[in-house]
Amino acid sequence: MTCDDTTEALATHMCELLEFYMLPELKEDLDNIQLETSQFDSYHSLLIQDLPKLYDLVQEFLLKSGDAGHEELRFKLLLLICELTASPTIYQLKDDSGNLLKYANDLASKLSSHWWESTDDQFLKYYEKKLHRDCWKRQLGAVHGFGRYLELRYGKKSAMSTQMLAFALSVGLNVRECYDTIYKQLGVKIFSVMLKFSDSKDIQELNVHSVIYDHALKDVYNMDSIEAIESVWNCLYFCLDHFVDLDAFTWNQCDDMLERLIQNVTMASSPKVLICLLQYIIRLGYYFTINRSDVKTALAMDICEPDKLVACRDVCLALNVSTSYRWAKAILQMLVLESSKLLQGVEVCTALLDQLLRCYLVCIMPIPLQALHPHLPEFYGKFVAVLMECLVAHEKAPPVLKLVSRFIEVFSFQLENGITETMPAQLSEFKEALSIVHHKICE
Repeated sequence: MTCDDTTEALATHMCELLEFYMLPELKEDLDNIQLETSQFDSYHSLLIQDLPKLYDLVQEFLLKSGDAGHEELRFKLLLLICELTASPTIYQLKDDSGNLLKYANDLASKLSSHWWESTDDQFLKYYEKKLHRDCWKRQLGAVHGFGRYLELRYGKKSAMSTQMLAFALSVGLNVRECYDTIYKQLGVKIFSVMLKFSDSKDIQELNVHSVIYDHALKDVYNMDSIEAIESVWNCLYFCLDHFVDLDAFTWNQCDDMLERLIQNVTMASSPKVLICLLQYIIRLGYYFTINRSDVKTALAMDICEPDKLVACRDVCLALNVSTSYRWAKAILQMLVLESSKLLQGVEVCTALLDQLLRCYLVCIMPIPLQALHPHLPEFYGKFVAVLMECLVAHEKAPPVLKLVSRFIEVFSFQLENGITETMPAQLSEFKEALSIVHHKICE
């Protein structure tokens, strides 16, 4: 038998094995059954036993064949890799050593981009058949594998075709209708890949971004984990990037997002969730700025340090965004309401103070006092009182003391440089009171 014959026989054998290791179709739709991880134990046992042998065959095949021919084998190998490495899934392989999944991920990275490109048509036909609206709820491996396929296939150097874009949109819309939140997350993952790695012209002509925006915005109340929250809000930001008629002076999607974020902050289940949501409010606060990258860089600094706070403050002062004007009162009320959580512990207090200060610098500091001053007396009275209370509660812990001092310095700077004779005398009194407070806490 020649070397070519041996390679062909090996390829045929591997194709049979690859089909055998694919996740079987469910007997009923997802909506009609309650899946448990234990139901996949026998499947996991098979994979744990046989995958090492399969990987050896793959290695042998790659050495013999190089990077040419055997389209069917390439396609089936990539299909299995997509299924195995999709995460999170209920059928995910529980590999104690971690080597089986690691090798699959490594293999996905090592296979040349030509492998992925040459199988595009096969993948589209396969998933069109498996993920049709009438049958996708039985195709557990295919639906999760599709999300993983998009992640592996597309990137900065490879844009999604118009045909795949339209199909991916239909799949994303279908899966997010499932009762299980994991499928809403999968839908968001699909949407995000589409928005990041498709031609902007195609997205806008098909109005993909508007459709995704409307659906993703409905999900922001249903996401509890940090990972899920980040995925859906990042997806919404990707949508904003494609609204070509969006600007800072119209009532727009940006305002809808701010409204939902502020509502979600008040319902946050934990300080970590609250801090995560605040970061998205901050991003919206400087979304429309020309010097967005400068603001992002400034906010990455350690604003506990006086010189870095000044540098960050100066960059933020240059912001001129009407969105913040409209939401100033709501954001100030939010800051006061959430300040009660500063009493939960030194670590929580420090992390939360840091984000509250960044939020103030971006969303409130740039607004001239002429527009802002009606809201400040109530805010100062309540917020500064909580700052003093948390200093006592945490016994002037150094990280807390630093951030409280930075807050007082920002308030004092704002009043020092913004008060005019036509403004209420009460603001001048606050300026003097803040100066006394700052002196006392620094003693």
